[in-house]
Formats: sequence, C-alpha cells, structure tokens
Amino acid sequence: MTQERLRELLRERVADETMADYSGRAWQAARVVRRRHRLGAAAGLVAATVGVSAGIAVLGSTPPQPPPGQGITDGSERPNTAPDATYQGVPVWWSPDQHEEQDLPAIDSPLPTDIDLAVAQPYVAGELDRAVAAFARGRSVVLVGPAGELRTVDVSRLHKVVKPNGYSYFPTSTWMLTHDGTRLVFNQDIHQQAIFTIATGQWSTGTVAGSPMVLPEFDPSTAQHYGDVHGDATSWGMGVPLPVRDPGTDLADPEFLVVGRGDQQKILAFTWLAGNGTDSRYKECCPVAGWLGDETVVYESRQSHPLLVAWRVGTHDFAVVSRIRGSYDVASFAL
Repeated sequence: MTQERLRELLRERVADETMADYSGRAWQAARVVRRRHRLGAAAGLVAATVGVSAGIAVLGSTPPQPPPGQGITDGSERPNTAPDATYQGVPVWWSPDQHEEQDLPAIDSPLPTDIDLAVAQPYVAGELDRAVAAFARGRSVVLVGPAGELRTVDVSRLHKVVKPNGYSYFPTSTWMLTHDGTRLVFNQDIHQQAIFTIATGQWSTGTVAGSPMVLPEFDPSTAQHYGDVHGDATSWGMGVPLPVRDPGTDLADPEFLVVGRGDQQKILAFTWLAGNGTDSRYKECCPVAGWLGDETVVYESRQSHPLLVAWRVGTHDFAVVSRIRGSYDVASFAL
C-alpha cells in the first residue's frame, strides 16, 4: 500500500467524524503539557534484562532529539495506574500520539539510543555472538549487536514464499530474530525454514517454534493480529471499536497492544492523530518489540520518524528507547 493510498483511506475513515473545536484542542494541548511534566519529573532507570509486519519506514528530515530525564519511574514513586477507559470490562490506556511520542524523554536499554542503519558495516563471522535487533533492508538484514555494533548480512540466497492465494513475498518478518538473539529464521518451503547462526555465519535448515498467541478478552474478529509475541504481549490491527482519547481528532477503531491474559489483561490503544501531513503512523504501526524488566513493554512505533517506545504496563508512563534512522522494510527484536 502506497503512502498516498493510506492517506486516502484515512481521510475516508474520518470523513464522518466531527472535528474538534478550539476548546478540544486546548484540552489536548494541556494534556500533552501535563504528560511531559509528569514524565520529566520521574527519576530512575528501569533495569534492562535481555530475554527474548511488514511496511516500509522512510525517513525524511531529522527528528527532534529526546529531552533529558527519564520517563518511567523505578518504583520508588507511585505511578498513576487508573485506566483511561474500559472496553467490555478490560481496562484501556491510551498511548501518546505519533507527535507526542517524538517528545518523550529517553530511557536506558540494551539498544543504542540512536540506530543509524546507513552506517552498518559488512557482517564478519565471529564478531557477534548474538543480536538485539535486526532490520530487513531489501535482500539484506542489518544486525544490531549488544554493544551497538551494526553489521549487514546478505540474505539474497533466500527465495520468495508463495501464499495459497498466489501472493509471493520475501520472507523477512517481525519474528526473524529468535528471542535469544542467536539466529535469524526465514520461512522457505512448506515446513522448512532457513536458519542463519549469528555467531558462526553458518546457514542450515530446520524449524523453530513460535510463541503462543495472546488473545484479547473480547471478540477480536474484526481486527487482525500482527507482529511477534513477546512474553504475553502482542499487537492487533484496526477494527475493534475501542474508546479513543478524542473522537474528533483521533482515528477510530484503533490498533492496540494486548498484555496479559484473563482478569489481569491490559490494553494499550495506539492514539493516531489523523491528518493530511506526512508525520503519520503507518498501517500495522506498532508491533511489540520486547520487554525492559518485568513491568515495561516496548513497542516499535512505525511512522515518518520511527521509534521504539517503552510503556510501563498499566500506567501513564512512556519513554523513548531508540530512534531509528534510515529506511527499512521490517524489524525484529530480542529484548
């Protein structure tokens, strides 16, 4: 789907919505200020632990630099845990919109704060034991090592996979990096995968099991799951009528992230500020990337200036993990 076609679809989706008046805009601006003050005042770091859809992100101008400070508390301060809304009994929180995400403070993680894919060097066997991220760029994959190394692996030996409907695609994916970060895995023939071992540079064939699906505690049949599953967290596309922050300006039936199962489940609805500008989210905007500790989930925000964003689950605390520079097709993470 081209960016122009996506914009047309967005305009069609919001054509019947009532636009916000000046008081609504003032309320939204005040909310942004309150969020920035709250996030900027929080102190401490979240302890980072290493565990374990397609679209094209194209960067234009350089995005703003993160302000100093930490956006997620270390537990010494009591976070605001009240949900923003509920849907069929499940608590719902609203993410910052794509513009507000750019202004979030930074947080430490195993990933570099700035990932510039253009400076990657050729992969050499023995330099990396594992990777914390992998970015597909055409028929190559850029690995991000634990110390921030960027190495490009040639994957042109792979062949396209043909779906039952006849559609063919190159088999890079959001789950191509295993959760322990040691291998790249690509679908090839039926029940067969090509496996690249990062430490040795050796290719082999076999199968690698995936993670069990995380289903919402409500009917998700009008939406479609996308991205990888990380520790009982995964993302879903548009279609479920979740409440949004401002019906006059935010895209309805938003994409969302599901965390947990049963009565402990929590939903993060991705706020998508609708408009005709270029600074917009992409379809299937926000696959789960992993976790920082036990309480903070990380999602990839696919937009004009892509980010990795951390959410302290069940609170209003958000922070930027990494800013991604350079075009890529799809990314996979081992956090």
